[in-house]
Amino acid sequence: MGTDDYEWLEDPVFDMDISPPVAWTYFPAKSSDNYQIWYFVGQSNDTIIAKQRANTEIRAAMMDALTAANMPTYNVEVTNDFAPVQIENPTTNLKGVGPLYGKVEAGAVAQTSMGGTADFVFKTYTVPVKVSLRNVANTRYKWNIVKNTFMQKLSLNFYARFNGEVTVRKF
Repeated sequence: MGTDDYEWLEDPVFDMDISPPVAWTYFPAKSSDNYQIWYFVGQSNDTIIAKQRANTEIRAAMMDALTAANMPTYNVEVTNDFAPVQIENPTTNLKGVGPLYGKVEAGAVAQTSMGGTADFVFKTYTVPVKVSLRNVANTRYKWNIVKNTFMQKLSLNFYARFNGEVTVRKF
């Protein structure tokens, strides 16, 4: 154990960069390009549903992680700052006029490209997400166990893809 493993953290914050699950994104009401299919399987209908799914899945993964670490879950509040994004499925098309197109890999939106008159140029897509807990405290050592289990639950159960390290800090 390291010297800071005994540090006491109350109401921790988990900072991460993720490629969000496709369910946390939503498709436009109609195709920007009159494509027959412009959505991904499992994608949400609108921003409200996408945000509800993100909130529910982040909370479920965190509560599972707390339980696995034998930590209390009663009265624990889990909040996040994830904001759903509208993404269209380009299918086999090479260009489109919509605002944002995506590629899904293993259930997560891993790449995006802006629309326009030129061919799509896809780039890695990640978003910063902050998950905050309230009414719970423990040592950094225990929070690292929670962090690892949270990452496992969020990626295996809900298809989030992590880019880099998740950090745990004080509120």
